[in-house]
This record gives sequence, C-alpha cells and structure tokens, in this order.
Amino acid sequence: MTRKFLTLSFALAVSVVGGAIYQVNAQSKPAAATIRVANIPVTNYTPMIVARDKGWFAEEGLTVTWSPVNQGAVAIEAVFGGSAEIGGSSIFEPMVARGNGLDMMFAVAGTHTRKTPPDNSALLVRADGEIKTAKDLAGKKISAGLINSVNYVHMQEWLRKHGVDPKTITFLEIPFPQMADALFQKRLDAVWNVEPFVTFMMKSGKAKLLAYPYLETIPGMDITAYIAKESWLKANPDVARRFKRAIDRATDYLAKASKEERDGWVSKFSGMKPELVKEMTLPVFVSEYNVQSLQQNLDMAVRYKMSKPFDVKTMIWKP
Repeated sequence: MTRKFLTLSFALAVSVVGGAIYQVNAQSKPAAATIRVANIPVTNYTPMIVARDKGWFAEEGLTVTWSPVNQGAVAIEAVFGGSAEIGGSSIFEPMVARGNGLDMMFAVAGTHTRKTPPDNSALLVRADGEIKTAKDLAGKKISAGLINSVNYVHMQEWLRKHGVDPKTITFLEIPFPQMADALFQKRLDAVWNVEPFVTFMMKSGKAKLLAYPYLETIPGMDITAYIAKESWLKANPDVARRFKRAIDRATDYLAKASKEERDGWVSKFSGMKPELVKEMTLPVFVSEYNVQSLQQNLDMAVRYKMSKPFDVKTMIWKP
C-alpha cells in the first residue's frame, strides 16, 4: 500500500467523521423560536430575566420578550387573542376562563404565597385613618384589583371569616400601581396590593397593615403561573418544553440562591433600588404546582358561580 493511498484514505476518513460531527451538532441545536410573554409587572416573574441573562433561553434556541399588563385578565386576553404565546397571571382567572370553555392551560409553575407572615401581598389602610379591624371595613370602599380576580374573591372569603358581609362593601377596580394614590387621596378606604407596591406604600409612612388575607384563606397556595392556549401547546410542544426547561431552571436557581443574590435579580427585573428590595417580602419561587391549592381555588370559583366544576389536573400541561 503506497504512502499516497494511505494519505488519501486518512483524508477521506477525517472528512466523513467531520461531516458526521457537523450533522450531530446541527441536529442537536434547537430550532430558533420567538416567544412573546404578557405578564403582570410584579416580582413573581423575575425568573424570566434570570433565564435571559444566564443564557438559558439562548441555549434552548429561544428569543423571549415580555410586555407588562395591568392585570392577569389582560394577560389571558393577550394569550387568547394571539398577541402573546405565554401569559403571566394569577392562577384564579385562567381557571375561571377554562371553566367557562376557553382554551387555557397552566404551562409552567410560578410562585406560592407564604404560609406565615409576612406575605407577598397585603391589605392596607391609611395610617392616619380610623380603620383598625375587619369590622371597620363595613360600608367602605375597597380595591382588590379587578372584580372576580383572585384577590377580589379571597377578599370576600376573608371578610366573611371576620363576620363582615361583602355586600356592604363598594369594590372599585384599580390597577395595582395606582392603588396607593387612590388610597392616599381618600378615594378608597383600603387596598389589597402586592409587592413591590406594598413596600412602597409602607415606606411612605402613609399606609399601615391591616391583614395578610391569603394566610387566613389558603396559606401556601399557588398564586401565579405561566399560561398558554392548549392548542398552542399541542402545536408547539418542543418550543413549549424548551421554555419550561429554561424557566424551571431559573426558578430553581432563584429558590436556592442567597438572599443577597436573589434580591439583586429582583432589583434588576423590577428596576427598584437594591436597598428597597431588601425590605420586600418575596413570593416563594417554585417549579412544582400545589395541586390541592389549585383545586381549592377552583372550588371557590364554583361556589361563587364563576366557573363550572372540573378536575384541575386536566388543566396542567404535561410535557
């Protein structure tokens, strides 16, 4: 066998192996995809900036953008109408939508409320006002977000637990960012707000805490999640799995991070100063659902005649 023949054979072998490696790499690289997210601008969605800045979306071949909406119901509208593939919402409104026949699924778990005080949301009143107990709210004006939203319905439950008839309350729909002004200008007597707005209000010295209602209704429950249309999940299972992997990875990272690092990510996502974030109560970041709490919330929606009953497990997407 001549040296020329050996050289040619070696070159051909290298070419074949190199081609095979190229094909494997080409096949293993995920196809590029873009996902638009419509979410409430609260700390619960901090995993998105972690997944982006850590490069985990990029590893999955995803370009993910997000736009803020005032309420979870608006996120549902965006997803259902097609202006977003994924929505960031409280868990209650999507279940009501599903129970009324809309094509809506839980795509990725998000956050839980806390089981002991302080919680990530709170019922606040004016610091210089006369409201000191739940019974003082009778006949008052309150905002707990949109009518029939998760806070609104749990507000009804909380009032009943304290012997107050919710029918005596005038409920006004005020977006979370605007609640402080409405309370301080005396257009409202109490607001159920969420972080970061709770800390802003408390730091101002103009608001005081009245209660953490979730700690008395369903402590430790699922509070937010990422939602999508079931039809989109069925049509794009690979893209949806890649989004879920990146978000779950970021969520687990936040859950295990030191308080200082976690606060840093929240500051970056929210735009708030780190010293303010240090004083905030964050939600519990989770990558698993509290299914029992989901069912309890659905049962509440059925009890208030907002939804038909169904098995909530059928609404949880299984990749």
